[in-house]
Order: sequence, then structure tokens, then C-alpha cells
Amino acid sequence: MRVLFILWESFGNNDVIEELDKRGYEVVLYKFNRKMEDYRDPRDREKLIEALSEQEYDFAFSFDYFPLVSVACAVKKVKYVAWVYDSVLFSIHHYTIASPYNYIFLFDKTDYYELKQKGLTNVYYLPLAAAVERYDSYKMSDEEREVYEVPISFVGSTYSENRHGIYKSMCQLDDYTRGYVDGCMQVQKNMYGNFILEDMLAVPDILKNIETEIGMKKDPDLYMGYERCITYPIFAKYITVMERQEILSMLSEKYKVALYTLKRTPSLPKIDNRGIAGTKKETCFVYRASKINLNITLKTIRSGIPLRAFEIMGSGGFLLTNYQTDFFDFFEPGVDFAYYDSYEDLMEKVEYYLSHDKEREEIARNGYEKVKKYHNYHVRIGAILDILDNDKAKVV
Repeated sequence: MRVLFILWESFGNNDVIEELDKRGYEVVLYKFNRKMEDYRDPRDREKLIEALSEQEYDFAFSFDYFPLVSVACAVKKVKYVAWVYDSVLFSIHHYTIASPYNYIFLFDKTDYYELKQKGLTNVYYLPLAAAVERYDSYKMSDEEREVYEVPISFVGSTYSENRHGIYKSMCQLDDYTRGYVDGCMQVQKNMYGNFILEDMLAVPDILKNIETEIGMKKDPDLYMGYERCITYPIFAKYITVMERQEILSMLSEKYKVALYTLKRTPSLPKIDNRGIAGTKKETCFVYRASKINLNITLKTIRSGIPLRAFEIMGSGGFLLTNYQTDFFDFFEPGVDFAYYDSYEDLMEKVEYYLSHDKEREEIARNGYEKVKKYHNYHVRIGAILDILDNDKAKVV
């Protein structure tokens, strides 16, 4: 049994490769630069076709979906497994996704239902996973725990590195359009569990003004509206900038909050910005030692469980997340994790769980045990292989 593994700088490469190896697969690595991915380039296409021709493969595998890989696999009649974890990923709306050799696994149930309703039969819902066995191997000393133990921590981007570019796009709009867009974004920022920004912006005059001023063009090979092309990469990310800035600022006024992020954050003077968590081991220690680990989901993730949430629970940390509907398919609030549905609710939950150590620690243990048992790479890869073998969905 042999797999061609499309290798790029993704989050779970080693975990999937290790699991496939345990199951007796020979894994052949094919290095891939996703930033240069262009299915139209015949040189890249022929190079991959040649690689697929050198040996017999049961399937090709990649994190995220790439039209180039789909085209090459279709030419060689090789199954292509793509496990999507990025959002927004426009390529899942590319016409090549309909190839009968594709098996597309989506971590966001809303994305899954949307594509199923379009008549696609080769898409499946599959949440992400945590490498709990590896996390367990990281032994934290008392001295290390003392370093990482804080009331609240957040590991992730504030998107400050993109903020000026987003502002530039916004400032190009005329006063009427900018006012309309600002109002829509404020509504969306305060709404959890339903992404309506795309529909609010689907106004012909507004879209025309945005297209004229920003100049962002729709790829003709994507079967999606222009409103999504501009909503997700610009406005949904802008909302996330506002939300993360506001939440971290609000919490840091009352509590010590450690932020692990790439860039400096001068707009958050009371935040303890510790720079990026340099290794998986360090990230695990942060999650394990922090009393409360925040998850503030990128707004482009409409209902899915972000990877951060699985990693927090899989590390034995206590998770406090914004409301996301997919959580409730697998976890019980107040038992395995906690969630908030407004800024006021967030502040109340933080105060409550910081003053109820025993309850908080029990919830963290429950979340850890559930992730360890049901949401590991052995379970997920098993689900994928079952579908490949039987050509029918067996959702975990």
C-alpha cells in the first residue's frame, strides 16, 4: 500500500504520516509550494503527473484542496484525498472539485452542507484532530509550569500585520459604502453562530462600489458570488481584528492576559505579549498551565471547530471559546468546555471559572479524555480509509 503525500508547511503532516505508517502504508513525499500553486501551469501539472506515474499509488493526500493535484490525479486515475482545515479556502469552490477521483473532507459543517446542496457527492464532514499521545509525552517541570501559569492566555494572531492593508481597502470606499459596510460588520461582530455578512453585502450598488474602489476581481473558475470573494478575505478578517483587539483589551483591564503572537501589539498596552510560542511543546505547556485558554474564532469559520480548540483540550487545558455550532455535535458545554455568546457573557464566564478551580479543572479533564478517545489522528485517518474502501460516509 502506497500514498503520495503532498507535503507543504501544514499543521499535521507528521501526525498523518505517522498514522499511515502504523497502518502499513509506504508514504512517498512530494514537496509542494502552495503559494505558487497554479493548476494552469503545464510544467507543474506534468511534473506531478510524472511523479504519479513512477509507482502505483492507492491515493494522494494533502491538507487543503489543490486544483493542480486534482487535475493530475484525474489524469492518472488516482484517488485524491484532501482534508481541509483552512478558512477561507476558495479552491473548494473551484470547478475541479467535482472530479470523481476527489474525496474532500471538510472540518466546517456549514461548508459541507453548502457543497452537498450543490449536488456534490464526493465531499464529507470530518472535524480536525489532536495528537494527544504526542502532547502527553511532553513533561512539564514545576519551574516551567510557574513560567506559563497565568489566569488567561490566547495563542494566535491579532492580524495586526494585515491591519493596515485592510484599512487601506476600507479607506478607498466612498462615505456611503464605507458607512454601510461598517454597520454590517458591527452587526456580524456581535452575532455568534450565524454568518450573515455575505448576505448583507449582496446589494448590487454596494458590490459595484466595492469592486470599483478596491478592484478585487473574481476568479472565473470559481462558482461563487463576488460578495463572498470580498467578504471573506477583507471584511470577515477585519471583524476578527476588531473582535480580538476588543476582547483582549477588555480582559487585560481586569486580569493578567498572556498573548502568544508573532507581532508587537502597541494597541494593547496592558497585554503580556510573549511573542510567538516557538514550538509545539511550548504551545502545549501554555495550554496545560493557563487557567483559561481563549479561542476567538476567525470569522471565516462559519460553524467549524478550530484546530486551536482541539489542541487546547488535547493538551489538558481548559477551553473558553466563542459559540460555534459544531462543538455541540461532540462536546457538552459546562462538562467538556465552556463557551460565550457575547462580551458580557465572556466576562461573566471568566470571573466564574477563575474563582471555581475544582469545576474548571474537572471540565479540562473531561475535555481531555473525550479528545483523547474520539478526536485523535487514528480515529480520523480510520474514517478516511473507511470511506475510500466503501465509498460511503462514516462520520466520526
